[in-house]
Amino acid sequence: ILITNTSVYCPTPSVASLMVNMFKMREDIQCYHLGGMGCAMGVVGLNLVRDMLIAHPGKICLFVGSEVITSAFYPGLRQEALVTNALFRMGGYAAILTNNPAWRSKSKYQLNHVLRVHTGQSDRAFK
Repeated sequence: ILITNTSVYCPTPSVASLMVNMFKMREDIQCYHLGGMGCAMGVVGLNLVRDMLIAHPGKICLFVGSEVITSAFYPGLRQEALVTNALFRMGGYAAILTNNPAWRSKSKYQLNHVLRVHTGQSDRAFK
C-alpha cells in the first residue's frame, strides 16, 4: 500500500504514480495520492493508513509526504503578505507502517491512537 501527500505542488501524474514507476513497484500495489492540503493532510493520511491496515491485516504501507511551498513564497516587503513565509517551511517525511506481528521486534515506534475530528457539518465551522 502506498499513500502520498503533497501541498501546493501537485504534479500530474501524481507523486504516487511517479514513485510506482521510478521504483518499479508491483502491479497489484494500492496507491492513494492526497494533494493540496499540505501538513493538515498528514492527519488524514494517517487515518487512511489505519483504515487500510484494518482492511488488509498484515500488509505494509509506505506513507510519504512533502511540503513544497516555493510557489507561495513572497519576496516583497509588505508585512501582511510575509505571513506565509514566516509560518510555513518546506520538508518531507516517509514512514513504513504495518500491523504485521512479525515486524514488532524491528519497529521503532508504535502508533497507539489516531483521532481525526471533522466539523464540516456544523454551521459554526464556517463563521
